Amino acid sequence: MEIVLATRNKDKIKEIKKLLDNVNVKILTFNDFPEFPIVEETGSTLRENALIKARAVVRKTGKISLADDSGLEVEALGGKPGVFSSRFAGEDASYDDNNRKLLSLLKGIPEEKRSATFKCVMALVSPKGKELVVEGICRGRITTKPYGKEGFGYDPVFQPEGMDKTFAQLSQDEKNSISHRGVALRKLKEVLEEMTQAEGKFLIGLTGNMGCGKSTVASFLEKWGLKVIKADEVGHEILKKERVKKEVIQIFGGDILNSKGEIIRSKIRGKIINNPEKLEKLNEVLHPIIKKEIWKLLTKDKTEIAVIEAALIFEAGWDFFLNKTIVVYCSKEHQIQRIKKATGMSLKEIEVFLKAQLPQEEKIKRADFVIQNDGDIKELEKKAREIFNKILVK
Repeated sequence: MEIVLATRNKDKIKEIKKLLDNVNVKILTFNDFPEFPIVEETGSTLRENALIKARAVVRKTGKISLADDSGLEVEALGGKPGVFSSRFAGEDASYDDNNRKLLSLLKGIPEEKRSATFKCVMALVSPKGKELVVEGICRGRITTKPYGKEGFGYDPVFQPEGMDKTFAQLSQDEKNSISHRGVALRKLKEVLEEMTQAEGKFLIGLTGNMGCGKSTVASFLEKWGLKVIKADEVGHEILKKERVKKEVIQIFGGDILNSKGEIIRSKIRGKIINNPEKLEKLNEVLHPIIKKEIWKLLTKDKTEIAVIEAALIFEAGWDFFLNKTIVVYCSKEHQIQRIKKATGMSLKEIEVFLKAQLPQEEKIKRADFVIQNDGDIKELEKKAREIFNKILVK
């Protein structure tokens, strides 16, 4: 697999290559293309800029592109320089120019008010238009003067939390182990490793919001001979692991366990209703582990075609490494009726969980195939069969 780094910054290229050194991918740079694009960063966020750069390089090279946009957010400056970090002291500013301006603006600011956060957003974009975005952060403080000669950018004035040295006083390996770019790249590294493992397999993502009927479609595909891995079933098994149980208990408390020490999912659901933000924390714990378990199952299985059934395929960024995606959707009226019938949840409870999922309209836009499920089960099976037949002649 070949990946083009969407940057001309040699310091960034050096860091990224180092962090991806043992991944089975070939890294290409601007030196490999005589007409490498110069991209204007017009986005208002790091995410927008990373995507702008990656998309431009994909269009020019026709290869998977990796772009990052990094920024330093200083609390005393209201989050500045942020997206303007590389050009804080002007369009042609040097690293030293930016550092001098930053230190001059913070002159006289006491140590306890010099907190800052380095953020890195990385975007991976494929020629087919698939996009994956990951983020890494590193918290710390701004020193009163530069220290060290390693690294680049704001490294001489940024002291990471829990350390008495700046980034510029650390070796590259030490910096990479804690830096914002290191954190983001390790997340990305997992995806790239999974993509190389999946070579030779045709992977289909089957998704849809609660109550839309994706599990029924999964049962049809299974009946017709496809290997189906169900994320919800994998999640059930993961919740039995002691390490996972401890993390979930930290979020929700010990009263989610029954007399046998097993997690009662209905109790978790009840706590989420009053504290919706806890669902996000739960997903942060479970999603990476579920994905790893799914990949274990995929690598063990010898079949060429496999289906991953999961509600949050797009939300979790799994669609990047899938060959095709199927979205099952229905009217909100039917959706609520089905959820009530299956779970007994109240309308208020249902709304909390639906709000946490990507809107159906967005999933439909991103899908390769869609199935509207507002009819009876025979109609649903007929539509599923049509898509099944199309996929088999891939």
